[in-house]
Amino acid sequence: MRNVYKGIGISVAALTLAVTLPASAEADTLDPSCSTTGANGTVHVPGFIHGATTIHVGLSVYDSLADGHHVRVRLITKDANKNYTYWKWHANTDGKGALLSWDTTASDGNGIINVAAEVARFEGDTLLNSCTDWALGQTP
Repeated sequence: MRNVYKGIGISVAALTLAVTLPASAEADTLDPSCSTTGANGTVHVPGFIHGATTIHVGLSVYDSLADGHHVRVRLITKDANKNYTYWKWHANTDGKGALLSWDTTASDGNGIINVAAEVARFEGDTLLNSCTDWALGQTP
């Protein structure tokens, strides 16, 4: 489902049901973002707690070139066992100047310890160029 990003509000009840927290957890907001030719994007994770099994995620991607290509953004997560999950791409096919955003969640029973934004420009299903930014300064 695609919508205009307006932020993510989390109620205490929703947080209690959706997230398993470590005993001494403190929440942070993570905003990894990057730019590549024709595209820039962000992954927004409010209330991130190291090791949480479910996180709330906002993704956005902007198309900066009138080149006939579309742009995409996706979330990458790293779990406590050092496994990576490459989540599904979210495509912006609306052309130059369009900014699209999506709100979603991501869950990993092993606990999520880091997140990244991957932003790319595509021709059909062929990736032309991309960039990746890890929130906590970590690369695979």
